[in-house]
Parts: sequence; structure tokens; C-alpha cells
Amino acid sequence: MTRTIIVLQLLACCLFLGLRTAQATEIASSYYFPGVSGSFAVAVTPEPGFMFANQMLFYNAKASEAVLRGHAHLEVKADAFYNYFGAFYTFQKPIVGGRFQLGAAVPFAHVRIKAGLDTALGSRDIHDTDTNLGDSLIAPSLYWDTGNFHFKLAETVYIPTGNYSSGNLSNAGRNYWGFDTSFAMTWMYMKTGTEISVMPGIMFNTKNTKTEYQSGNEFHVDFMANQFLAKNFAVGFQGYYYNQVSDDSGSGAKLGGFRGESLGFGPALLWVPNFGKGKLSLIAKWLHDVDHKNRMEGDYGQFIMGYTF
Repeated sequence: MTRTIIVLQLLACCLFLGLRTAQATEIASSYYFPGVSGSFAVAVTPEPGFMFANQMLFYNAKASEAVLRGHAHLEVKADAFYNYFGAFYTFQKPIVGGRFQLGAAVPFAHVRIKAGLDTALGSRDIHDTDTNLGDSLIAPSLYWDTGNFHFKLAETVYIPTGNYSSGNLSNAGRNYWGFDTSFAMTWMYMKTGTEISVMPGIMFNTKNTKTEYQSGNEFHVDFMANQFLAKNFAVGFQGYYYNQVSDDSGSGAKLGGFRGESLGFGPALLWVPNFGKGKLSLIAKWLHDVDHKNRMEGDYGQFIMGYTF
């Protein structure tokens, strides 16, 4: 199991990749992807060196109303697939008593949205798709360990490099910056292979200058209870809680403050295959919304491949 934990220390570094998914805020969505901030050993200090990660995110949901293209739309349905390519390096020299890591990732996305629009001639359904590059990100992190307890302080910066047009219903990018500060805590008991983790965070958003929509600030918590059944296989029960803590604003916020709140749970699996010689890790995860307010209701899927060098 020790070799598996070493791989997880590196793989956990990639589990912050975000997607323009469904909360309140503009398009009833956000950079925060529920459950993506952590899966296994999220705060355990990684070993020095490089890691490559490929993270696939899937999303399917619907909402009774949302603001898109500066207009309020009804019965919004969304499907999305984002494939993130990321690279991470963990430095050996300590910084303020911890280990520093720097990572970056770029996504390729396919987004499809269908919505209803009220016009002077009556209501009608419209739909649109976008297959393009999404918004990239950088993420510095700092780790500390003390006995069975592990801690991680991270800052994820979302950069609006993705394709965006204010005239499109679907966009791979969001056209504004996001700054997500999080602090993860992991309790890992090696004798039984039991892990409990929690990762609260707060996200601040800048204004979308093309729609004059200022999305509110977002508080979120990811939580995980995992159990290793073998040295290279683990199962988990994981979930998230989301609460928008400030109003949407700007002339583009046609639905007013539109604060969102949601809660979801689901299973997760980890496998470190023997043919990868301990350097390859695979994670599959699915979360389902059980409660929501002013946000899309749906399902979130993840499949992650990490390789250490």
C-alpha cells in the first residue's frame, strides 16, 4: 500500500481541475465542478518530481431558469465534456516548513445547451453546441504533514483563454477570471487503509465584460471517506456542498442576486494497476445532486489518469 500512497500523493495534485458547470451565477454555472477538488489522499504531501494527469469531466443537468447571452431563459438543459491535460512539478526544497508544488492545465471541451426563450411572438426552443479550447488554469499548492494528519493550501487561478462569444448560447470558455482558495485536511490511518478528507474553499470571480454580469462569490466543501481494500484498490463515498455567499450583480444579472445552494453524493473507485509498475493510477467518480436551489440539477462524472515520472 505504501507504493500506492506515493502515487496518490502525486495524483491528488491534479484533482482541482474545474469546469464551467452548474451552480447559480451566470449561465446557472461556475468554474467550480462539484467533487473535483479531491478524491483520494488529497492533502498527503507528494514526492518531489513530475507528474502528468489527464482528467475527463462529464456533466448532464437541467434548470428551470438561467441567464444566457444577457437574457433570462427557461428550462435550460446542458451536457458537457471537458478533457484536461495537466502537468505538475513538486519541489524538494521546503518552503515555510512545507513542500511546494506548481501545476497547470488546459482543457478541450464539447458543450451543448438547449433552452426556452420568451419573445414577442411567443416562446420557442433554441439550442447550440461548441467544441473548442476551454479556459486554462494554474495552481500553486503547499503541503504539510504531521503524523496521520496532512494539510494542503492551494490557489487555483482560472484564466479566460477559452473560446467565447456573447452571441452564442454554448461557449467552451467563460470570459472572466476566477480565483479559488482552498484548504484541505486528510486523516490517513495506514494500518487499516482508512482515509477521511475535507476540503473547503472560497471562489472569487471577476466580471464578464461582454455581458456585464458579475457572478457572486462561492463557498464550497468537498468531503471524502475512503477505504483501501487492497494495496492497489480503494473505494470511497464522496460528496460536496455548495453555497453562493454573495449576490450576482451588474446590468446583465437579469434574475437579480440568484444565489445558489446545492448538495450531492456518490461513489468513487481507485485502481493502481500492476502493469503500470506503480506509476499509473486510475480514478472513476460519480456524484448526483440530492438538493439544489437556483442551480442546475444533474450528475457529475470524472475519470482521471495520472502518471508519475
